[in-house]
Amino acid sequence: MEPAARTTTNDQVVVGDIPASRPGLQPRPLLLAQLNRASQTPPVVLTGTWGVGKTQLAAAYARARLADNWRLIAWVNARDRDTLLAGLAAVANATGLSAGGSRPGTAGAGQAVRDWLEADGSRRLLVFDDVEDPGLLRPFVPAAGASRVLITVAGEPTAELGTRVPVDVFSAEEALALLDGRTGLADEDGALAVAVQLGYLPLALDQAAAMIAKQRIGYAAYLAKLRALSAGDHLVWGEDEEKQSFPPGVAETVLLAMEAASAADRVGVNIGVMELVALLSPAVVRRDLLHAAGQAGTLLGGGRRVAASMVDQALERLNERSLLGFSLDGRAVTMHSLAAQVIRAGLARQGRYATVCQVAAEAVEGSAEALAKHRDHPAVTEMLGQLTALADNVGASPDDVGEKLAATLTRLRSLALHHLIELGDSTPRAMAIGEPLTADLERRLGPDDPDTMRARNDLARAYREAGRVADAIPLIEQTLAARERQLGADHPSTLASRNNLASAYRATGRPAEAIPLFEKNVDACERLLGADHPRTLASRHNLDRARQELAQAENDRA
Repeated sequence: MEPAARTTTNDQVVVGDIPASRPGLQPRPLLLAQLNRASQTPPVVLTGTWGVGKTQLAAAYARARLADNWRLIAWVNARDRDTLLAGLAAVANATGLSAGGSRPGTAGAGQAVRDWLEADGSRRLLVFDDVEDPGLLRPFVPAAGASRVLITVAGEPTAELGTRVPVDVFSAEEALALLDGRTGLADEDGALAVAVQLGYLPLALDQAAAMIAKQRIGYAAYLAKLRALSAGDHLVWGEDEEKQSFPPGVAETVLLAMEAASAADRVGVNIGVMELVALLSPAVVRRDLLHAAGQAGTLLGGGRRVAASMVDQALERLNERSLLGFSLDGRAVTMHSLAAQVIRAGLARQGRYATVCQVAAEAVEGSAEALAKHRDHPAVTEMLGQLTALADNVGASPDDVGEKLAATLTRLRSLALHHLIELGDSTPRAMAIGEPLTADLERRLGPDDPDTMRARNDLARAYREAGRVADAIPLIEQTLAARERQLGADHPSTLASRNNLASAYRATGRPAEAIPLFEKNVDACERLLGADHPRTLASRHNLDRARQELAQAENDRA
């Protein structure tokens, strides 16, 4: 998803969704000092297991550079290729690297950012967060210059990207400081017992401290709740989650926090928000999307509408419980991937996985349809990120998702394809979506269904824009034949398809096949619009050009 950018009053450029400080943030001065020393020779790679706070450490470093008035602070989610390229494109656009105001192609934007930072990187910071595949990142990491580059890696990287700074679990002192600071309890032995039980893991300790403070219970009472809870009784892990070894206590602390959040909100907005976010993009979910889902009656289901203010109140409560986090501007909402996996596993156990997927799909569909009126590149990129994440999570469903959800996802893919075509600078992605989508629609709805024809036509446009005109021709031929059968030979859509096919024939050196099609269009336009109508004149011009090309070809052969 392409994040927003802003320029401050002192010409400081800030790009991306920099995480705000968490309520239970524990300063780690020794690690920050090590990071500051290592950052003198970038790039720096923060490594460590899930939940140790790599992103929070990188965010603290970025916020410090922001306070120091550095010229650029860019935060790029690099979890996958799409979010990486979208983030780099946002940096290129915000810093004026888009030549002539146009947007460079995907990889081109990343290369432009790299070249720029290598040439003039003084007091500029670029953060690549949540990297899973270092190989995707390598071409875009500045190899020289004065810029600071910070990378957080999920797990341990298999390839060298820079100087490693390992991030481990809390020390005993750090764990006690977090627990004492959030709970206010003067019970060092009890706090130490909780820390040991949770393996000193920052993520789990933060959620435990929040619950202890909110419910005003002691450490012993919390440990009793924790030990009485068996995650296996509440969760059904998907195949991917089974392969990932969860750190100790994470599933249980999330479950307890969710239980407490549910008890504190009888309407159900807390849980509705958590479940929805867990099925969307791990990079970021916009607050506006959650507002729209509440107002549309999809957040809670059954058409029950929820005011934006109630959604905001729920978000604040969940942030206080360390279940969700915000960006600095408050417009973006994030959830730790481990917490999201626990919530999805809980939905699977309850038999509600497909139901909540449908809620998420309807929420994304509502935002996608709104783009028809207010289309812009960041919004389309964001919608695509949500669609990708949702499709991945639906694919992991332990149950049959049903025809309704499958149809919603198909509509979303169609909207995504159309928006990409209209943007005009994402042809490879459009083809990647359009090819399987067209095949699915032909199988499910038939070759002459309007949705099938629309997708086929969009895919043909993508082929033509990519220079693959020969691949577009069979699709245009199918569309023309269907429109002639359904709409008649003189319908405007039929005329457009006939013109597209004739133009494709011309582009592939087949003017003899183009001429009869152009002749039909000229005749139809003269009858329907008149001889001097602009469309008639354009059709006649196309016909003349095709005849000239045919004559030239015959002369060349002679």
